[in-house]
Amino acid sequence: MRSIFAATLVGVVSIVLLLPVANALTPRSDFGDNVSTYRLFGSKVCGDHLCKPGEWNTWITNLISSQIKKFNTMIGIKNPQPNTVKNAAYDTSNLLDTSSGDITRISTFSMGDGQYTSFVSVTNNGPLGVNHIVISQTNPDVKTLKAWISPQWDSSIALYKTSFDTSKSSLTQDQTLNIVIVTDGKPAFSLDSLEAK
Repeated sequence: MRSIFAATLVGVVSIVLLLPVANALTPRSDFGDNVSTYRLFGSKVCGDHLCKPGEWNTWITNLISSQIKKFNTMIGIKNPQPNTVKNAAYDTSNLLDTSSGDITRISTFSMGDGQYTSFVSVTNNGPLGVNHIVISQTNPDVKTLKAWISPQWDSSIALYKTSFDTSKSSLTQDQTLNIVIVTDGKPAFSLDSLEAK
């Protein structure tokens, strides 16, 4: 009886070891958004029912739009409030070197430990190519810790003003530039000047 049991056990163990491993995680080869069922020759599925003609495109568009709105709300991107979009103030004695523009969007995120990171979008509405930008942080007792645009732009941080200068590129008409500013409290910004130097 023992020999039969041992032979059976050896046979079962050898079969288990020789069989290929089953894996439910098989790699996907089709990355298209072609959700379909084979019940009715590949009819598309719209939520909990089979799509009517033309319904699938509308359903997918609504689904993607809903996901984008929820994502923007989740990460804090909102339409700019009227008080956050401010026109630039300029010295009118030097109109040849100044350009008009405004802050078109500000998205501010709390990073913890009292620090905030803001993404400030500045648009040049004037005809001149701009290579000097000055932005003020208007909340008292909030200091600017870091500010940058890209390696082509140099930043200089004073108490409440940050200036950006470049000789390698320029902000042309109707172009928007995204600026990253890190502060030690919740900030508010105004655009002081756009200039061509």
